[in-house]
Amino acid sequence: MALPRISRRQVLHAGAAGLLALTPIARAFDGASPVMVGLDAEFFNRTSTADDAIELGARLAIEDINVRGGVLGGRPLQLVTTDNRSLPARGLANVQHLAAQPDIAAYLCGKFSPVVLEQLPAFHALELPLLNPWAAADAIVNNGREPNFAFRLGLRDSIAMERLLQQIIERGYRDVGVIVPASAWGRSSLHFAEHFITHEGRTALKLVGVEWHRWGSERSIEENYRSLVDAGAQAILLVANEPEGAALVRALAELDQADQRPIFSHWGITGGRFPELCGPALNRVDLTVVQSFNFARASHPAAQRLALAAMSHFSVADPLAVPSMTGLGPAYDLIHLLALAIEQARSTHRPDIRAALERLPAYDGVVKHLDPAFTPARHEALERADVLLCQFDDRGRLQPIDEPR
Repeated sequence: MALPRISRRQVLHAGAAGLLALTPIARAFDGASPVMVGLDAEFFNRTSTADDAIELGARLAIEDINVRGGVLGGRPLQLVTTDNRSLPARGLANVQHLAAQPDIAAYLCGKFSPVVLEQLPAFHALELPLLNPWAAADAIVNNGREPNFAFRLGLRDSIAMERLLQQIIERGYRDVGVIVPASAWGRSSLHFAEHFITHEGRTALKLVGVEWHRWGSERSIEENYRSLVDAGAQAILLVANEPEGAALVRALAELDQADQRPIFSHWGITGGRFPELCGPALNRVDLTVVQSFNFARASHPAAQRLALAAMSHFSVADPLAVPSMTGLGPAYDLIHLLALAIEQARSTHRPDIRAALERLPAYDGVVKHLDPAFTPARHEALERADVLLCQFDDRGRLQPIDEPR
């Protein structure tokens, strides 16, 4: 069964809560009540591709599950999408809308931590499990709530910052400048960067300055960079999304080599068509970025199907050129984990599904082998060893830095 490609013009309006689209259901399920899975993301953000990658991964997993007969003795899974337009208040309204739908078992979020943090009280009050493939703020999962309805298969700021700063040390740099967005994501990332420098890198690293850029704005980031260079930064730790990151890369490429500093970036820049936004400038800067999933490291049999579908969907000729691939694999695995939890709970009762997610059997995912994915004490599926360091090559492909280029 071929995967249906849903264009943005096929998204149906669903009132004040946002935009809603439904995955087509195979004819074999006609008459069976579907089990719904929500996805709230930034679908009409002009540069984001993380939303598309997460949606594609979820749809491919749903197709796999439905081909095998669905869940609960023959009920299909069906995806419902809402658009938060990158706005926290709209994301909150969307979650409230999703939770009110009959047979919504769980929902996936998009890439923006400020949106998900705004939704946090609501999905706990509504007992709606959150499956997080991207949004990295630690407080989304480490939220102090019991029971905890948040589960993540993706990076979190603490381990992303730690790995980037370790790489800065390994590269021989000491004086670090930090550029972060003026948002909850930026505050979270800065907290963990400062903690690492103070406690673990105190003899090897020195923080020479912190610059805040406006979330979603490209205007100030070149000035942020110049201020840190003037303060003595030998390396720049960057937390940004693709528009701001690309603006910085283009600005750096215009500088003399002596004025350029290596950039070590959180994964937000890969949430869009970053190489296209950078253009030829990307080949003239030293840029390293963290990831949690990359096709160069994917050996699971399903990875080839994911790669082929993603190449077609994004119109690229190489799997390592797929935009936002680090959201594709986690979304695919999270849907399969949800299906296992539904079967284990034997119902669509959301508190039972949440409890089942904590006691799943081993699962061999495209991201990694999970044994188990989660426990009552641990709702983070990835560990420090799962952080990948990647770079773009001269063809715009993103691959681990120890892979052949």
